[in-house]
Amino acid sequence: MIIRLLGINFEITFLFVAFVAFISVVDTTANILLTLVASLIHECGHLAAMIIMGNKPLKVVFELGGINIINNSKTHLSLNQELKIALSGPFVNFIALVLSCNMFVVFNNEKILTFASINLILMVFNLLPIKNLDGGRALYYFLCKKYNVYVCSKVIFLLSIFFIIITFIWGLYILILTKYNFSLI
Repeated sequence: MIIRLLGINFEITFLFVAFVAFISVVDTTANILLTLVASLIHECGHLAAMIIMGNKPLKVVFELGGINIINNSKTHLSLNQELKIALSGPFVNFIALVLSCNMFVVFNNEKILTFASINLILMVFNLLPIKNLDGGRALYYFLCKKYNVYVCSKVIFLLSIFFIIITFIWGLYILILTKYNFSLI
């Protein structure tokens, strides 16, 4: 299904709808749906920053693997603009975290605290300096302002390997500790 909004095509795949429907039935805690909402908020941050920077994407695809923003290749952005777009997703998660914490103080609802935690985890994870994550992209654009593209690519590649190994080891530790949590692996 394709919906056109603000001159952007939003494509929602069957597998995405099936996944959301399945999770709605199976996830009695609603934590996966809260994670989906936090991810949607995150991607809306990127999307809003892109539109503000004058880089309206060609389309946004909701698929089983996540939300994919297809960039308009005709628009060229400065390194500062790319940096701001990369950091806008985690920034929106930070705002959702602060708002959720304030709402928790007022309403004392466990789901609000869970939503705040999910936003914190999503923000921190996306800020890791791994190539395809927001932190890796932001660091790459920041380094490109001072060094050539080859050096920046090598630095990001090495940092990505290091942080992937650390995350994997941490995931193994959590798996051994909990005996069931495979999430970081």
